[in-house]
Amino acid sequence: MNVWLKRVLFSLVVALLLAVVGLAIFLLTFNPNAYKSRLESLVFERTARTLTIGGDIGLSLFPRIGLSVSDVALSNRDAKDTFVSIDSARFAVAIWPLLSNRLVVDHVAVTGLKAYVVRDARGRFNFSDLLGTDGASAPVAAPLAVAAAAPGARSEFSIDIAGLELKSGRVQYIDQRDGLSTTFDRIEASTGRVTYDQPFDVSLKAVITGNDPVQNAQLQAQALLRLNPGVRGYSAQKINVQLSGRLGNLDQSQAALRGNLAYDGQARRFSADNLELSLSGNIVGAHPIQGLKASLTAAQLRLDQRNTALKVDKLALRAVGQDGKRALDLALDAPALAISPDAAQADPVTGTLKWTGDDTLAVSLGLEGLSGNANEWQFRAASLDGGLTQGERLLRLKLTSPLAWNTTLRKGSLSAIKGDMGVRDQALPSGSYEFPMIGSVHLDLVQDLLSADLNAVIDGGQAAFKSQTTKLATPQPRTRFTLNTEKLDLNRWLPAPPASAAAKPAGAGQTADQTTDKGGDAGRDKGPAAAKAAPEPIDLSFLQGLDVEGDVRIGDLRVRNVQLTGVSAQARVQKGVLTVPKLSAGLYDGTLSGQFSAASDRTFGLKLNLDKVAVAPLIQAAMGRNLLSGRGAAQIDLRAQGDTMEALQRALAGRVSVQVRDGAVQGVDAARTLTDVAAALGNVLKGRLDALASPFDSRSSTAFSSLDARLDLKDGQGTLSKLSVVSDLVRLSEGKPARIDVPGRSLDLVLQAQVAARLPKGLDVALTPLLGAAIPIRITGAWDHPEYEVDWSGIRNPSIQRALKSGLMELLKGKDLIDQALPSPESETPGAASKKPAAPASGADPVERIGKAIKGLLGQ
Repeated sequence: MNVWLKRVLFSLVVALLLAVVGLAIFLLTFNPNAYKSRLESLVFERTARTLTIGGDIGLSLFPRIGLSVSDVALSNRDAKDTFVSIDSARFAVAIWPLLSNRLVVDHVAVTGLKAYVVRDARGRFNFSDLLGTDGASAPVAAPLAVAAAAPGARSEFSIDIAGLELKSGRVQYIDQRDGLSTTFDRIEASTGRVTYDQPFDVSLKAVITGNDPVQNAQLQAQALLRLNPGVRGYSAQKINVQLSGRLGNLDQSQAALRGNLAYDGQARRFSADNLELSLSGNIVGAHPIQGLKASLTAAQLRLDQRNTALKVDKLALRAVGQDGKRALDLALDAPALAISPDAAQADPVTGTLKWTGDDTLAVSLGLEGLSGNANEWQFRAASLDGGLTQGERLLRLKLTSPLAWNTTLRKGSLSAIKGDMGVRDQALPSGSYEFPMIGSVHLDLVQDLLSADLNAVIDGGQAAFKSQTTKLATPQPRTRFTLNTEKLDLNRWLPAPPASAAAKPAGAGQTADQTTDKGGDAGRDKGPAAAKAAPEPIDLSFLQGLDVEGDVRIGDLRVRNVQLTGVSAQARVQKGVLTVPKLSAGLYDGTLSGQFSAASDRTFGLKLNLDKVAVAPLIQAAMGRNLLSGRGAAQIDLRAQGDTMEALQRALAGRVSVQVRDGAVQGVDAARTLTDVAAALGNVLKGRLDALASPFDSRSSTAFSSLDARLDLKDGQGTLSKLSVVSDLVRLSEGKPARIDVPGRSLDLVLQAQVAARLPKGLDVALTPLLGAAIPIRITGAWDHPEYEVDWSGIRNPSIQRALKSGLMELLKGKDLIDQALPSPESETPGAASKKPAAPASGADPVERIGKAIKGLLGQ
């Protein structure tokens, strides 16, 4: 026994020595770098990707299998550009646990990881083939997937990693479909012990940058992760994610996410507990919001896709912010909601939106009475109650309808809409106005169709609106609509026009200026209150992304006091431009036709043609005054671009032409005026000054055969390039200057008035002194209150020239001249013409009666 025992022990010692010597020889002679090319070829055969190992491979076999590599890169599929690369990586695997199907890895360290992730226009990622999701490498990925999903995978193989550390990482993501480019730079990540289906700590830091859209933010995240790839189970507990900086249109932001999330891939269940998402910052861009603060909280969320079940507890959304001069306040609450294959029930869901400023918008939403099941559920009542307050005016819309949805058919509806729309304003005759409406809205995702059919009674006439919207899943849905109504009075809905400022009495402006000069310090003490209010910007950005086209027909339309009949218009919004290519209507026994356009870049265009229009009722309706009569036509072609109304006026360009035939100027009797002026001129030549009766009488008129005018506009400045008024007594034409300042609302015109060469019998003798005289009338000042002046030196008339040489100008400065050119308020009231003329006033000009008569011709 002893001999055999010695022999056995000796054999074991020899075998052990041979093994040690063989291992030593292997370690001394084995060169893993010799397998680089074979490894690279194997990777290319299996993945069609190029593996490049630029550095040396370091290998140790005992007591652990240690591996270290450097300068490693893997290309995209069938391409030479890099998909992922690392500067260096090292780890070690224990040998003995491998015999028990356990992978025990010491600390893994990776430095300089760089990945370039791309999603193409069809939504495919450049790593999809490695996962087997595009079928390109299914033979490679399928066995791994089957092994991972096998029920016995947990007991057959397990992973145990002491920890993972990543330094100087960088991931660049490019989304070619959505046009997004983002880079996660300076990535620092570390984990605790990673064990199969056991929770482990993870921490992450990174800098997010990008130019499309602009991004520059800091990211910090911690969580307790649990991974179970065998059953596709993943969870994150004690989540704490902090994000700060700039992300697209969100600037100076602070975002935080806390709570617990879990996903079971096999059961297709998602859950969230104690979820808290908060956000603060400023939204910049086309719709800026300052001081935004938003939060989303939920005690519990459960989504079971396999069993079609949803459960929500204590869901609340809050948001506040400042949009310019308006304050935003949003709230949404869903206390409890549960939907399952067997039943559906919920507490009332409520939401409110308030936008408070110069105008206040308030909207309230509600859902109540949930019933049915997960496949087909319905709310007994979905309600909307909204109001818009504009000064003393309140516009209100109130609707309610059952709401239903069928999950299998993917369709739903607001099947029986009932409601009212109205306005409340003390300026209205009855103080308020409203009309009822009924209809329905249907959504069908299978047919990709949203349709609406609404009917109402407006101003005693029937109104119908129908629309269909398709391409719902695209960024630019397509909408087609028709609107037909018998009557529509927009005065009920438009805010009242601002009251015009009262005319200042003579000398008031001068007094005010003197007061300001004397009390300059007091005026400056008002500070910002006295500063001019900033102009309201024009925002047409909502036109972007719209594809809308429709027809509008209105039997009787009233805008302010103007009435149009048989209105027909085509409207279209495409590529950020609103166009009305065809507009037609009846207008006071005549016709109106034209085109209109407005673009998101605030470019506007208008073309109108008026033909055979009765001028008197149109001017009376538009201006509230009876100034002119006759049958008229007009051609309007205007265009402008600007961010505000003031900028639009400064950029206004185009042309306006007007023609009126066989009309009359109301309030002026040219025959009487010219006769009195001629008589006054004769008296002045004789050295005698007599008073003139006022030539203005609201019951008087002066007929003319034609009136033609043309105004050319450029950069907001108008030039009266043509003016011709022809009557039996006088001819009126344009002179120089002939400027009209639109943004300044002022004018500087010279009008040439000349007595007709052939005078009617009875006036030829009285008006002989004025024959051949072209009388320049200078009109200057504001539109509302222009000033008139006769250019005496420019009058080429023998009688007047003799009067000037004999001292007419000195006489005109006397104390007994006439000042009755403008009608007093009493003179425009019935019976005022019979009153005794006012006493002569100092400083008036008898020949200036011509200029005042011209004022009547101009409708002033």
